[in-house]
Amino acid sequence: MISSWPAKGEAPHCIPGHDHAAIGYALDAGASIILPQVDTVEQAQHIVSAAKFGANIRGKRSAPPGRRISDVSMQCCDPSLSFWENQNAQAAVIIQPVGEHIDSVWLGNLDCRVSMGLPGFWGEEPEWISAMDTLRATLTKYNMPYSGLALGDDEWLKLRGEGRSLMFTSSDLAAVLRTADELRNTRKLFLKDYSTPESL
Repeated sequence: MISSWPAKGEAPHCIPGHDHAAIGYALDAGASIILPQVDTVEQAQHIVSAAKFGANIRGKRSAPPGRRISDVSMQCCDPSLSFWENQNAQAAVIIQPVGEHIDSVWLGNLDCRVSMGLPGFWGEEPEWISAMDTLRATLTKYNMPYSGLALGDDEWLKLRGEGRSLMFTSSDLAAVLRTADELRNTRKLFLKDYSTPESL
Protein backbone atom coordinates (compact mmCIF):
# COMPACT_ATOMS: atom_id res chain seq x y z
CA MET A 1 0.00 0.00 0.00
CA ILE A 2 1.26 3.49 -0.80
CA SER A 3 -0.11 6.47 1.06
CA SER A 4 0.48 10.12 0.25
CA TRP A 5 -0.03 12.08 3.45
CA PRO A 6 0.15 15.90 3.40
CA ALA A 7 1.80 17.86 6.19
CA LYS A 8 -1.54 19.19 7.49
CA GLY A 9 -3.14 15.73 7.38
CA GLU A 10 -6.62 14.62 6.42
CA ALA A 11 -8.44 11.36 5.91
CA PRO A 12 -6.86 9.60 2.91
CA HIS A 13 -8.82 8.59 -0.20
CA CYS A 14 -8.32 5.20 -1.83
CA ILE A 15 -7.35 5.36 -5.51
CA PRO A 16 -8.10 2.07 -7.27
CA GLY A 17 -5.28 0.96 -9.51
CA HIS A 18 -1.99 2.68 -10.18
CA ASP A 19 -3.00 5.02 -13.00
CA HIS A 20 -0.48 7.86 -13.44
CA ALA A 21 -3.15 10.46 -14.29
CA ALA A 22 -5.44 9.50 -11.38
CA ILE A 23 -2.58 9.78 -8.88
CA GLY A 24 -1.59 13.26 -10.06
CA TYR A 25 -5.20 14.41 -10.32
CA ALA A 26 -6.02 13.35 -6.75
CA LEU A 27 -2.84 14.93 -5.34
CA ASP A 28 -3.41 18.16 -7.31
CA ALA A 29 -6.92 18.32 -5.85
CA GLY A 30 -5.33 18.27 -2.39
CA ALA A 31 -6.34 14.73 -1.44
CA SER A 32 -4.30 12.33 0.62
CA ILE A 33 -4.20 9.04 -1.23
CA ILE A 34 -3.76 5.36 -0.53
CA LEU A 35 -2.92 2.97 -3.35
CA PRO A 36 -3.40 -0.68 -2.36
CA GLN A 37 -1.98 -3.83 -3.95
CA VAL A 38 1.56 -2.61 -4.59
CA ASP A 39 3.33 -5.91 -5.09
CA THR A 40 6.56 -5.15 -6.93
CA VAL A 41 9.40 -2.65 -6.82
CA GLU A 42 8.48 -1.62 -10.39
CA GLN A 43 4.92 -0.76 -9.30
CA ALA A 44 6.29 1.23 -6.37
CA GLN A 45 8.69 3.13 -8.62
CA HIS A 46 5.87 3.91 -11.07
CA ILE A 47 3.65 5.27 -8.26
CA VAL A 48 6.45 7.32 -6.70
CA SER A 49 7.27 8.85 -10.09
CA ALA A 50 3.58 9.68 -10.63
CA ALA A 51 3.40 11.34 -7.18
CA LYS A 52 6.61 13.41 -7.33
CA PHE A 53 7.79 16.43 -9.31
CA GLY A 54 11.22 16.59 -10.95
CA ALA A 55 13.16 14.27 -13.24
CA ASN A 56 16.15 14.46 -10.87
CA ILE A 57 14.22 12.11 -8.55
CA ARG A 58 12.49 10.30 -11.43
CA GLY A 59 9.31 12.30 -10.82
CA LYS A 60 6.91 12.41 -13.76
CA ARG A 61 4.05 14.29 -12.12
CA SER A 62 2.71 17.12 -14.26
CA ALA A 63 3.39 20.59 -12.86
CA PRO A 64 0.11 22.47 -13.38
CA PRO A 65 0.09 26.27 -12.92
CA GLY A 66 -2.60 25.88 -10.25
CA ARG A 67 0.02 24.49 -7.89
CA ARG A 68 1.64 27.95 -7.74
CA ILE A 69 -1.15 30.18 -6.47
CA SER A 70 0.09 32.86 -4.08
CA ASP A 71 -1.49 32.71 -0.61
CA VAL A 72 -3.11 29.33 -1.46
CA SER A 73 -0.83 26.55 -2.65
CA MET A 74 2.36 28.39 -1.78
CA GLN A 75 1.66 28.36 1.97
CA CYS A 76 3.68 26.42 4.57
CA CYS A 77 6.80 26.33 2.46
CA ASP A 78 10.31 25.74 3.81
CA PRO A 79 12.31 28.74 2.52
CA SER A 80 15.46 26.61 2.23
CA LEU A 81 13.78 24.41 -0.44
CA SER A 82 12.60 25.20 -3.95
CA PHE A 83 8.84 25.40 -4.50
CA TRP A 84 8.75 21.95 -6.13
CA GLU A 85 10.92 20.43 -3.40
CA ASN A 86 8.36 21.79 -0.92
CA GLN A 87 5.55 20.20 -2.93
CA ASN A 88 7.37 16.85 -2.87
CA ALA A 89 8.04 17.14 0.87
CA GLN A 90 4.37 17.80 1.69
CA ALA A 91 3.32 14.27 0.72
CA ALA A 92 4.87 11.22 2.38
CA VAL A 93 4.96 8.00 0.38
CA ILE A 94 4.13 4.91 2.43
CA ILE A 95 4.58 1.61 0.67
CA GLN A 96 5.13 -2.13 1.08
CA PRO A 97 8.45 -2.58 -0.80
CA VAL A 98 11.50 -0.54 0.24
CA GLY A 99 12.94 1.93 -2.27
CA GLU A 100 14.07 5.47 -2.95
CA HIS A 101 11.81 8.37 -1.89
CA ILE A 102 9.68 6.09 0.29
CA ASP A 103 9.00 7.59 3.70
CA SER A 104 7.57 4.60 5.56
CA VAL A 105 6.75 0.93 5.06
CA TRP A 106 3.27 -0.50 5.53
CA LEU A 107 2.62 -4.21 5.66
CA GLY A 108 -0.93 -5.16 4.70
CA ASN A 109 -1.32 -7.94 7.28
CA LEU A 110 -4.46 -9.45 5.79
CA ASP A 111 -3.08 -9.37 2.23
CA CYS A 112 0.16 -10.93 3.44
CA ARG A 113 -1.56 -13.64 5.49
CA VAL A 114 -3.92 -14.54 2.62
CA SER A 115 -0.89 -14.80 0.30
CA MET A 116 0.79 -17.08 2.85
CA GLY A 117 -2.35 -19.24 3.22
CA LEU A 118 -2.84 -18.21 6.86
CA PRO A 119 -6.19 -17.41 8.54
CA GLY A 120 -7.19 -14.14 10.16
CA PHE A 121 -5.49 -10.76 10.56
CA TRP A 122 -2.80 -11.90 13.00
CA GLY A 123 -1.37 -15.10 14.38
CA GLU A 124 1.53 -16.89 16.05
CA GLU A 125 2.37 -19.39 13.29
CA PRO A 126 6.14 -19.97 12.90
CA GLU A 127 6.11 -18.79 9.26
CA TRP A 128 4.26 -15.58 10.28
CA ILE A 129 6.67 -14.88 13.14
CA SER A 130 9.56 -15.46 10.70
CA ALA A 131 8.00 -13.04 8.17
CA MET A 132 7.57 -10.37 10.89
CA ASP A 133 11.19 -10.87 12.01
CA THR A 134 12.33 -10.45 8.39
CA LEU A 135 10.24 -7.28 8.06
CA ARG A 136 11.71 -5.78 11.25
CA ALA A 137 15.27 -6.70 10.22
CA THR A 138 14.77 -5.14 6.79
CA LEU A 139 13.32 -1.96 8.29
CA THR A 140 16.28 -1.72 10.66
CA LYS A 141 18.79 -2.39 7.87
CA TYR A 142 17.39 0.42 5.71
CA ASN A 143 16.47 2.71 8.66
CA MET A 144 12.84 2.83 7.51
CA PRO A 145 9.85 3.76 9.71
CA TYR A 146 6.98 1.28 10.00
CA SER A 147 3.27 2.10 9.53
CA GLY A 148 0.07 0.12 9.71
CA LEU A 149 -3.45 -0.56 10.88
CA ALA A 150 -4.25 -1.54 14.46
CA LEU A 151 -7.81 -2.03 15.65
CA GLY A 152 -8.55 -3.24 19.15
CA ASP A 153 -8.42 -2.45 22.84
CA ASP A 154 -5.76 -0.27 24.49
CA GLU A 155 -3.39 -3.16 25.20
CA TRP A 156 -3.58 -4.39 21.59
CA LEU A 157 -2.97 -0.86 20.30
CA LYS A 158 0.11 -0.48 22.52
CA LEU A 159 1.45 -3.83 21.34
CA ARG A 160 0.78 -3.13 17.64
CA GLY A 161 1.89 0.51 17.90
CA GLU A 162 5.37 -0.27 19.19
CA GLY A 163 7.89 1.25 16.78
CA ARG A 164 5.26 2.60 14.39
CA SER A 165 5.70 6.01 12.77
CA LEU A 166 2.05 6.12 11.62
CA MET A 167 -0.81 3.97 12.82
CA PHE A 168 -4.44 3.96 11.70
CA THR A 169 -6.69 3.07 14.64
CA SER A 170 -9.98 3.24 12.76
CA SER A 171 -11.32 2.87 9.24
CA ASP A 172 -14.34 3.69 7.14
CA LEU A 173 -15.63 0.15 7.76
CA ALA A 174 -15.32 0.61 11.53
CA ALA A 175 -17.36 3.83 11.28
CA VAL A 176 -20.05 2.11 9.21
CA LEU A 177 -20.24 -0.78 11.70
CA ARG A 178 -20.69 1.71 14.57
CA THR A 179 -23.80 3.09 12.86
CA ALA A 180 -25.58 -0.23 13.49
CA ASP A 181 -25.58 0.53 17.24
CA GLU A 182 -26.80 4.06 16.55
CA LEU A 183 -29.65 2.73 14.39
CA ARG A 184 -30.71 0.18 17.04
CA ASN A 185 -30.76 2.93 19.67
CA THR A 186 -32.77 5.26 17.42
CA ARG A 187 -35.35 2.53 16.74
CA LYS A 188 -35.78 2.05 20.50
CA LEU A 189 -36.48 5.79 20.87
CA PHE A 190 -39.27 5.63 18.28
CA LEU A 191 -41.13 2.41 19.09
CA LYS A 192 -44.46 3.54 17.59
CA ASP A 193 -45.29 1.79 14.32
CA TYR A 194 -45.78 4.38 11.57
CA SER A 195 -46.16 1.86 8.78
CA THR A 196 -49.97 2.00 8.52
CA PRO A 197 -52.28 4.97 7.84
CA GLU A 198 -54.12 4.34 11.14
CA SER A 199 -50.90 4.96 13.11
CA LEU A 200 -50.50 8.51 11.77
